[in-house]
Amino acid sequence: MKQIYFLIVLICLFVLIGCSQQSSKSEKVLSYQENSEIIGEEKEEIVGEVSDTMYESIDRSNAEAEEFIIGPVSREGEEITPPEGRYNVGFGFSDDFQSGRVLVYDEEDTLLIEALLDDGYGLRSITVDLNGSHTVYTDGVEELILIPKETKSSNELTTGISEVGKDIEPGNYSVATDLEDGIGYLEIFEEGEQPQVFEVLINPLEPDIDVELKEGQKVKITGFLSGLQFEPQS
Repeated sequence: MKQIYFLIVLICLFVLIGCSQQSSKSEKVLSYQENSEIIGEEKEEIVGEVSDTMYESIDRSNAEAEEFIIGPVSREGEEITPPEGRYNVGFGFSDDFQSGRVLVYDEEDTLLIEALLDDGYGLRSITVDLNGSHTVYTDGVEELILIPKETKSSNELTTGISEVGKDIEPGNYSVATDLEDGIGYLEIFEEGEQPQVFEVLINPLEPDIDVELKEGQKVKITGFLSGLQFEPQS
């Protein structure tokens, strides 16, 4: 009798586990189908460890910022720690086809952003806030230029990291693009909250991606995307 009871309990346990797994899978599929949002373990893998500096809001006056040229870049790569400011980080003036990496680390060696610059995808630069202790590392390129970038609010955000309230106004938006092809990720960070991750597949961009942007959030765009447009929802 005890054996039969144990068998029944075991079967019920397997059924519950199966239902839980199926429910989790269904939730992931539904989130993706409705809004291209990635959740669960896949999201955690994409986000990785988040630098505390992701949530910082730096002085955008660029009072200390200046232009830097790194090059020629050795095979082992080169790095630099620029003064505080908002920078456009991209290829130098070479006419040759280029493809290489740009990585930004905080002073704890936690990765803030990694980007693959590639002429073939028209991705020649990223835009990012550097707090004066960030290290910019590059390899694979001939020359890298860091140029201070003036802050202007716009509904078009370039690849890199932008701040809601400074680079784009808070609000509800639909994500759009003029690109004919591309793939990447749109990530939204808010201190004290779980990041949101959306996969951007262009050819064409389907389904629509709708987002709510709040004051102080950070918007991170990576992958083979030179930028995204955010169309206000009526």
